[in-house]
Amino acid sequence: MSQGVIQGSMREAPLPDIIQLVSQGGKSGCFHVQQDSAKARIYLKDGRIIHAITNNGEGFDALMEVALWLEGSYRFEEGAQDVPATITKPNASILMELGRRMDEWRVISQKVPSVELYPQSTLLPGETPQGVNPREARLLNLATGYYSVAELADVTQKPVLTVAKDLYGLVMAGHINLKGIRSGRAPKVDAAAAPPPAAPEPQLVPISERLGLSPVVPESREEETAIVRLQAPPPMPIIPIQGFPEAEESLPVTVGGGVAADAPLVAPSTPKPVAPADDPVRMAKLTAFTQRIAQAAKTVLPEAHHEMVNRLQAKSTQQIIGGEGPEAVKGLALAISRGAVDAGCDAELVRTLNAQLKALFTK
Repeated sequence: MSQGVIQGSMREAPLPDIIQLVSQGGKSGCFHVQQDSAKARIYLKDGRIIHAITNNGEGFDALMEVALWLEGSYRFEEGAQDVPATITKPNASILMELGRRMDEWRVISQKVPSVELYPQSTLLPGETPQGVNPREARLLNLATGYYSVAELADVTQKPVLTVAKDLYGLVMAGHINLKGIRSGRAPKVDAAAAPPPAAPEPQLVPISERLGLSPVVPESREEETAIVRLQAPPPMPIIPIQGFPEAEESLPVTVGGGVAADAPLVAPSTPKPVAPADDPVRMAKLTAFTQRIAQAAKTVLPEAHHEMVNRLQAKSTQQIIGGEGPEAVKGLALAISRGAVDAGCDAELVRTLNAQLKALFTK
């Protein structure tokens, strides 16, 4: 990687991957990250993340704020920076948490596309919805169209991602609409008062479960009440790749003790088109797909195997440049799965990895 300035778009490559790439080189410098009017600076010293600052704060919380910026741009300027060390966690855990929150926000943003929108309850006066927990009920009382999503996080003193999760489920249930302009009156807020009780129900079934959303392990006891509990996000919007092969080779299946036997290859009935080597738009789309595959694999595999994923992704990118097109993308998924088996990953981990990779090829 060349000295000086590195820049690009987070749409093309996830920010955690770019930070990891720079940190592996042991570099010192500053990432300038921007989405619309929101700006952040992330500082590295000898490859380690030591400080972050946004308009709303600094330290670890400021870094996590960037998880809501999926369309932003970044610019890394190499050079020592005189800043305080407000972040002491290891890079691996920081980037894993940042990536996890970005994955959650990709799903939530399908219904709550901006924290600057204004939630408004659709309930009639005196109407009590069934199946909401106390925190969600309080949001419904505050959702008059006056507060934005970000302002509701301040009022309720909850992380904005937690509030967005709750609103996601309330929108899906039809209890909330999101408006582009402020309206209504400011609701009365009593910070000392307990949240309104939910309607009595012997066994409260979260709205998310009735919508078919899968649960995940919560960050804390408080997170157990959130509506959106995601184990793996549903397939995220993917830039369409015309002509991508519908039939893929089967991923390796595990046989006892993590040893794999390759499943028979599925021969395509008709020749599949190959991307022209001189089509930069198509190559960019295919390269973005390899980045999604690598990111999905890293969420499953231990950190010790991430270098293997990076190496295979780089090889796939070279194949795409060489004109192999979709076959290189499909080959990357197969190579990662086989690499996990060869590295001695247990059978259950490989099955989980295969499920994650196959999900990326379904629409």
